[in-house]
Amino acid sequence: MKKRFLAILLSATMIMGIVSGCGADTEVEDATVSENTGDSESVENGNLTLKVMLGIRDVDSLIDISEMPAVQRLEEQTGINIEWEVVKGSDWETKLNLMFASGDYPDIIIANTVSVDYEEYGVTQGLLQTLNDDLTSQYMPNYTARREAEDADPTTSLVASDGNKYAIGYLVGQNINTNQHYFINNTWLDNLGLETPTNVDELTNVLRTFKSEDADGDGDAANEIPLEMGLDTGFYGIRYILPMFGVPVDSDRWIYIDDNKNVVFAPTTDNFRQCMEWLHTCYEEGLVDAEVISQDINTIETKLKAGNVGFFAAWRLIAMGFDDSVMKTCTLYTPDSSAKFARILEVAKGGAYLTATNEHVEDSLRLLDAMLDTEMMFSLYYGEKDATDGTGWTYNENGKIDSLNDGTADVKNYIDCNTMFFAPATYIYDNFNMPAQRVEKTEYCRTYDEAGIIQKYSNDYFKFAPLTSEQLQSITLKETDINNAVIENVASFITNGVTDQTWNQFVAIFDGMDTDSYVQIYQDAINTMDME
Repeated sequence: MKKRFLAILLSATMIMGIVSGCGADTEVEDATVSENTGDSESVENGNLTLKVMLGIRDVDSLIDISEMPAVQRLEEQTGINIEWEVVKGSDWETKLNLMFASGDYPDIIIANTVSVDYEEYGVTQGLLQTLNDDLTSQYMPNYTARREAEDADPTTSLVASDGNKYAIGYLVGQNINTNQHYFINNTWLDNLGLETPTNVDELTNVLRTFKSEDADGDGDAANEIPLEMGLDTGFYGIRYILPMFGVPVDSDRWIYIDDNKNVVFAPTTDNFRQCMEWLHTCYEEGLVDAEVISQDINTIETKLKAGNVGFFAAWRLIAMGFDDSVMKTCTLYTPDSSAKFARILEVAKGGAYLTATNEHVEDSLRLLDAMLDTEMMFSLYYGEKDATDGTGWTYNENGKIDSLNDGTADVKNYIDCNTMFFAPATYIYDNFNMPAQRVEKTEYCRTYDEAGIIQKYSNDYFKFAPLTSEQLQSITLKETDINNAVIENVASFITNGVTDQTWNQFVAIFDGMDTDSYVQIYQDAINTMDME
C-alpha cells in the first residue's frame, strides 16, 4: 500500500509541483572508493577543501570530528580535506539562519538529526543546489543503487513544491511503525504483588501504590518516581502521553489524521482535556515527577538512567544509555484499545544539502557517496570495525555486519546517527544483521500493531502534502504560535487543574488564531493524496 502511495506521489509532484562494504560473501556490492572520489586536479593533489556544517543532537558528546579514524580515512581515500563546523541541535536554527543571512556558506550541510527548510532556502531563496536523480545517478553510485533496488523510490518524500529535490536522503530501514512505547517497572509490580494494569484507571492506582509503598524496597518510600516525563521535551514530552488517551498527535504539529482521513486539531478535543485532567491528578498526588514542568531532556534521561522510575515512554530500552537495571526491571506496557499511537513511514528525510556557492558539486557528491560506502558508513555511524571498547561493528560468519556498539560510550570517536546513512530495506537486510536493539524495537512495534493501537493513516503525510511555499510560510508561523499557546496552557492545566472556565478560555485562544483555516489547508492537501 505504501509503495502505491509513493509511486502516485512521485507522479503528483511533477504534475502539481508539490513540496522529510560488505565483505566478499554479502549480496550487495558497493562501488569502490576510487570510483566515488573526484577526478579534478585539485582532488588528485589533495588540495581541495570542502566546508561542512554538521548538525548534531544536543545529547551527543563527540571528539574532534577531524580526529575520528573513519573521517581521516575518508579524507585520505577521497583526497578531499574537510573543514567541519559542528552545531548542537539547540543552536541549529539560529546558526543556520545567520549563516544564510551572512552570504558566507559552507559547501555542504549535513543535517539529519536537525532540519533544513528546503522549501524556503531551496525553492524560494535559491540558496541550495538542486539534487535531482539525473545528477546523483552520475556521481553517487552507492546512493543510486540502493534507491533503485526498492520497488518504490524512498526518496520521493524529498521532492519539493517545484518538482525538484534539494537533499540527499537519510534513511535507516528498521521495519518499524511508531516512535515511543510505554514501559512499566515489572520488578516494582512483583515487589508489591500488583497485576499489570489494563487501563488508565488501573494504571493510576498502580502509580499510587508505587508512590506510597516503597516500590524499590530500599527502605525509603519517598524516593521513587512513579511517572517520569517532561513537558515539551521531545520523545519524553506530553505528546507521548496523549496516545494513551487516543490522541496520536503529530511529533511536529498539534494535529493528526483520523481513521476517516479527517485532519483533527488535537488540543481542543475532549480526549486532550481528559489527558490534562489525569496529569493534574498525577501532579497533585505526587505521582509524576515534581519537576515535570521545568526539566529538560537531559535531566529526564539522567533520571531514567538511574533506574528509579515506575512508568515512562521511550524509543526502546537497549542501547539508550539507561542503567542495566532499567532493562532488567522494565517491560513493554501495552495500553487498551482506546489508545492510539502515531504511525510513522519509512521514507527518506533530508540528510545532506549543497549550497548555491558550492563550486565543487561533483566532488561534493562523490564525497557524500564515499560516506555511504558500506564499511565507511557503518564506521561513521557505529565506530571502528572490530573495535573492543563497546563501539564499532564486525562481519559475522555469513558476511553480514553485526553491530558491536552497546551505546554506552560517553565521548564518541565516530559521528553516530548524525552522519550520512542511507539504508533502505532491501540494502540493510542484505548487508546488516539487525542488532538486538533494532530487533527489540521491531518487536515492540509489531506488538502495538497487533493490539490495534497504531494510527491508520500516518501523520507523516503532512510532510508530503502538496503545499505551496507561501502556505508553508504561513502555517509555520501559525504553528509556532499554536505550540507556544499549547505548552503554556498545558503547564497550567497540570499544575492548577482544568475547569470549564479555563478550558473554554483555552479553546477560545485557538478560535482567535483561526485554527479552522489552518486545519483546512492541510485537509485540502490530504484530500488530494492517495492514502491507503
